Amino acid sequence: MKTDERAAASQRPLVSVLIPVYNAERYLARCLDSVLQQTYENVQVVAVDDGSRDGSAALLDTYAELHPQVLVEHQANAGAAAARNRAIELAEGEYLCFLDNDDWLDLGLLEAFVDAALSTGAEVVCGGYRRPTQDGKVLFEAVPHEGDEWAPYLVEAAWAKLYRSDFVRREGFRFLPTNIDEDLFFTLPSILLAERVAIVPTAGYNWFYNTESVSNTKQRRSEGLRFEATMNDILGELDRRGIVPPTIVCHYFVRLVTWFLLFTCAGDGRLLARQNLRHYAAWLDDRFPGWRGEPYASPRHPTGDALANRLAVWLFARHRHLFALALDLYGMVGRRGR
Repeated sequence: MKTDERAAASQRPLVSVLIPVYNAERYLARCLDSVLQQTYENVQVVAVDDGSRDGSAALLDTYAELHPQVLVEHQANAGAAAARNRAIELAEGEYLCFLDNDDWLDLGLLEAFVDAALSTGAEVVCGGYRRPTQDGKVLFEAVPHEGDEWAPYLVEAAWAKLYRSDFVRREGFRFLPTNIDEDLFFTLPSILLAERVAIVPTAGYNWFYNTESVSNTKQRRSEGLRFEATMNDILGELDRRGIVPPTIVCHYFVRLVTWFLLFTCAGDGRLLARQNLRHYAAWLDDRFPGWRGEPYASPRHPTGDALANRLAVWLFARHRHLFALALDLYGMVGRRGR
């Protein structure tokens, strides 16, 4: 890189890419290289090793020795939420971007994000993702589009977004240590409190379908998952911040419950799945009175969400008996597929 090009790159805002690392030796180099090879060159990598027991720690130290823009900290195992929270504290950039240790970025993604942030003044920039497998097959893509009702909420995770650092620190956004929907404690308040959210219509984040990861288990049991506690924690955080959930956030929670019921029904079996259906419908009655009539529960809304999701929420909210039958069928198919 020529001297004048180096100087020009350094004039652009520094972006800190925050990576919690745990036992990721097999995929970690691909993840790190995808950041170091970005077309946007004023980048810092902040990797927090969360007590890895494989070769991840040594690999991180090697990268830190070779690349001055790589900052590594090692900590005792405390979970991904603690590692991300520590990475926020260590980050030096004007913007933050989150990346999981077995995922990777398209090489032009950070440039597209920064351009959008600078041109709009947005505190949060939202993009999309693709779901590639080990053999390179893409299972699906999700791309937000400006004007779609669901665009800011398309990606529940903290990744596939860019955040302005002073906004994150001023508001004190943190990650919640839990075992399901953990990112929402950070992402939902940040989107709702941002004065401007920019949408970049790209699937530039690669969410790797790692068959060795427990997060990719197709069907799970509800036992042991802190779903209701996490939902209550998130709502409590919104209330603490004085955020009155808008109608689309009511829909967001109805959609989360719908997803949870479908996600766990095969593992739970028909009897427990039906009990959970009654329980969480009552939970919604308590937390969101009138949710059964919320306007986004429709095959046509919210725009930008997948049709299958819209139909599932519509059935759950408007036609619960039909949803119960669909839950039975979905669970049956899931158990046979095991």
